[in-house]
Amino acid sequence: MQSSGTLAALLLLLVVAPVAVHGRGCAMTQDCENPGNIPDYNDCIPKALSQTMPPQPMNGTGWANVTGGGACTTDANCHKGTCVDKACVCHVDGFTAGAHCDDVAIQCPEYKDAACCSWQQNRAMAANFKLISTVFSTDGGGCDACAVNVMRLWCGLVCSPSQADFMEMALPYPSVNYRLDPMTGVDHVKVLEMHVNLSTPFTCGLYDSCKNTPLVSVTEALKSSVGFLNYQAQTGSIGHGQFMHLGFGRKEDFFNHSILKCDNYSEVATPNVFAALPLQAQLLKSIAKADAPKQCPCAACHKSCSNSSTHITLLENPISPWQGFDGTLVAAVYSGIAVFTTILYWCHRSK
Repeated sequence: MQSSGTLAALLLLLVVAPVAVHGRGCAMTQDCENPGNIPDYNDCIPKALSQTMPPQPMNGTGWANVTGGGACTTDANCHKGTCVDKACVCHVDGFTAGAHCDDVAIQCPEYKDAACCSWQQNRAMAANFKLISTVFSTDGGGCDACAVNVMRLWCGLVCSPSQADFMEMALPYPSVNYRLDPMTGVDHVKVLEMHVNLSTPFTCGLYDSCKNTPLVSVTEALKSSVGFLNYQAQTGSIGHGQFMHLGFGRKEDFFNHSILKCDNYSEVATPNVFAALPLQAQLLKSIAKADAPKQCPCAACHKSCSNSSTHITLLENPISPWQGFDGTLVAAVYSGIAVFTTILYWCHRSK
C-alpha cells in the first residue's frame, strides 16, 4: 500500500515538475505594450525570464491569425479595410490583420509555429519594421536585401525558438540596468541588459548588404560590421528598453541565418522562401514584383568585411565608436523619420 502511494506521488511529481529545455528555449519576453511604439523609459520594457521557457505558437490572445473576412455592411465595420460583398478586405500594408482589419499582422511568419516573441513584441516590431523599410530599402536610397536582412536579424533575436542558445542575461535576474540614451539625451534609462552571440558569416553578409545605405554613410561609427550592429543593438535599442553586448564567432549555437546578397537575391521568388520572409519585407518593391530585378546598385555590393577567419578581428587601438559621430545629425535623421512614421501610423490608424 505504501509503495502504491509512493508511485502515485512520483507520477504526480512528473506531471507538475517543470521540464528542462535544452537547445530550444526562450530567455526573454515582454508582457506590456507601448501604444504607437513610443518608448516608455520606466514601465514597459522587455524582461528576462527567470528560467528558460519553451517557445509557443503565434496564436491565441493578441495574435491575428486571419486577415479580413469578417462580416460587414459598410467600410466603417472594417476599420483599416473596405467592405466588399459583405466581407472585410484589409489594406495590404504589412501591418493590418484581423477579421475586421483592426489588429496587427504577424511580422515574422518564419517562426509562427514556435516562437519566443510575445504579441506585444510583434506589435513593436511592426512599427520598427516600417522604419527599417524607410531607412534601408532601395526606395530609401539603400538596398532591399539590406532591409530584409535587418528584419530577419530582429525576427531571429526576438522570436527564434532557440533564443536561449545565443542569448543570456548580462546581470543577475532580472538583469536590469540604467543607461544614457544618446539618441535623446535622456539619462538613467531602464534597460534589459544581455549578451548576444552572432555568427561571423551572417554578420559580415548583413553588413555587406547595408554598408552603402544613407544612414551608414552618415558617420564613421557605422562604417564597419561591428559598428553597424552595435549601433542597432545598443545606441538604437536603449530607447526601446534593451542593451545588447554582441559577441561574434562560428560556434554552432550562435545566431545564424541565411542572408540575401545584394548582387543577386533571386531566391525570394521561390514560394517557400517568400512566405518565410518578414511580412513587411514581402512588400518591398523588388521583392513584391515578380519581374523586378533582384539586385541592388553595384556600388552597394562591394564586399568590405572578411568572414574567412573564425572571429571578426578587432584592432588593438581601434577608432572610437563615437569618433566622427555627429549625435545631433544622427538624432535629427532618426527623429525626423520617427515623426514621419508616427504621423503615417496614426493617419493610417484613424482611417
